[in-house]
Formats: sequence, structure tokens, C-alpha cells
Amino acid sequence: MTEVRASDEMEVGEPLRWRVVADRAPTSGALNMALDHALAELLRPGTGVLRLYSWAPHAISFGRNEPTEGLYDLEAARREGLTFVRRPTGGRALLHAFEFTYALSMPVRALRGVRAAYARVNDGLVAGLRALGIPAEICRDGPVLTPDAGPCFRGPAPGEIVVGGRKLVGSAQVRIGGALLQHGSIILRGDQSAVARLSGASGDVEPPATVEDELGASTDPARVAAAVVDALRLALVGRWTEGDYRPEEKRRAGELVDARYG
Repeated sequence: MTEVRASDEMEVGEPLRWRVVADRAPTSGALNMALDHALAELLRPGTGVLRLYSWAPHAISFGRNEPTEGLYDLEAARREGLTFVRRPTGGRALLHAFEFTYALSMPVRALRGVRAAYARVNDGLVAGLRALGIPAEICRDGPVLTPDAGPCFRGPAPGEIVVGGRKLVGSAQVRIGGALLQHGSIILRGDQSAVARLSGASGDVEPPATVEDELGASTDPARVAAAVVDALRLALVGRWTEGDYRPEEKRRAGELVDARYG
């Protein structure tokens, strides 16, 4: 029997049937990465999924090709209540604490390829942040950083979302079968100093831009999430409905926790 992949049986640019899944409670790093992976792996033709979630306990995630062996103080991390997980996507080390994460799974061809999808999604995120009053914009120049270039928020790369030159959103992509997974962290408050501190890196990492710094007050994460969803609905046209995980997605995520992300 021929396997039907998410990118089959659809035309480029054809509107998708989008499902929004908003986790009700924070989840461990291993399960978060497994759920993102499972949603992409089991994506049905003509559909997309937007997942919104947070992390507990707080965690540092690594890009799939980022060197880590022997570089981090595991005992210090345990004392601080931090865990580690490796992402299915690329990029560099990132602290998941006072933030929320978005994850989009869609057919690779839906937005005319991975580069076009990255640009379209980031344009949508910028629109959502601007609707909140944050002067977000796309970084247009700067170096393309390698996986061993240090913490994710050390500096922005072209195409990333910044405020006043400081990075606000860190995003990464991967192809899983016929699907594209793009996920990223939107920093609400705090800094990323734990990444440098636990790796013994120099302390020259500039604090990232944060939602609360820009708005000047404590911000309800649900308000930020709602603005992001509204903007992505406009950027990624299609039919949008709220939903939940399918049983097979939960089952596959459990398998991936045991076999890979745990």
C-alpha cells in the first residue's frame, strides 16, 4: 500500500484545515518535543496544526546538531531545577522558563517550501506582536550562525524577530516525512543567562527583548497567545477550528518519549 504523506494530494498554496491545540497545563521538555514530532509525523493531508504550550519543569533545549557533550554542569542544573532535552529541529541552546512556545505542523508544499514558510510564519508573528503594541520587526542582516555559536539569544540571524535589534522570538524548522515542523519560543520575561552560566560561557550574552519589557507591565500569557493565533489565522489562510490531540498522536508521543526525547 502506498503511504500517503502530508504533502501529497494537495496543490501548492491550497488552503488548509487548521486545528489549534492549546495545552491546558505546562508539560515536560521530553513530552513537549515528542508531541511536536508526533503532530508532524502523523499530519493528515490538507491539514495543519498550531500548538501552543509551556514547560514544567523549566528546561534548556538544544538544536539537533548542537554540540553539548561535557559542556554543561549537570549538577548545577539539577540544583536550579532545570532539565535538558534535544529538539528535533536545528538552532542553538534556549532556556524555556517565562515564555510560551508555538509549534506549527503543515505540509512542506503548503507555503511553497521551507524558506517561504519561515518568512510567512514570522511575518504573522510580527503582526500579532505589533497588535499588542510591541514594535517587532524582521531582522534583515547579520551573520548566519552555526550550531556551535553559543546560546540561541546571543544574537539574531537574518529572518528572525527582533525589537530594537534584540531577539524576541527564537524559531527553528525540520522536515519530518512530508511535513514541516516550525516551532519557537516567545520570551515573556526574564533572561537567558542560565544557558551561558551552566555552560561556562562568557557572560557577554545580551539579554533578549521580552514582552513585559516592551509593554512595561506584567502580561497575561493568554493575551499574547490570542494575539498570535489571530495573526496566524490571517497569515496562514484556511479553515481554523479549536481541537485536541487525536489518540494516535498521544500514543505516538509516548513512544517518542521512551525511544528518543526522554
